[in-house]
Amino acid sequence: MKQIYLYLVCLLCTVAAHAEKSPRAKAKKIAAVGTVQFKLNNSAPDTLHRDSVLIIFDRCDHTGAGVIYQVFYGDKDHNITIPVVPAGKYYVTIQCLGIHHDRLEKTVNIKSNKNETVKIALQDSEEFSKDKVVIPAYTPNFSDLAVLKMK
Repeated sequence: MKQIYLYLVCLLCTVAAHAEKSPRAKAKKIAAVGTVQFKLNNSAPDTLHRDSVLIIFDRCDHTGAGVIYQVFYGDKDHNITIPVVPAGKYYVTIQCLGIHHDRLEKTVNIKSNKNETVKIALQDSEEFSKDKVVIPAYTPNFSDLAVLKMK
């Protein structure tokens, strides 16, 4: 009888050593994420074009390069909202790909369950049109050329 009990105890210890936690027993980690909104000061007139913006998030502690590397489109108010960004400090690279060709680099702190707003001032630019191109008239003055002057 002792052998049966000893066998059952050894079997129970072996099964307990190889057992995994059930899905209910695993601790759920609440992801620390925040939201970032980029407000573009877009002075170009609203026409049919929509500018696209490449945004790259790189962690400052060099543990997650290129956390977000994606092209975004601004809404009607020229805002770009990124809803799920892990909390932390980031180097953000912003490259405009439409009428504006601005490239900006900023440091942004994102806090858990907070909304961060970053204002970006874009340089003035215009859409290229053949009708707007003006080539000034130039008449060369041949007497000012160095080859024709004698000493």
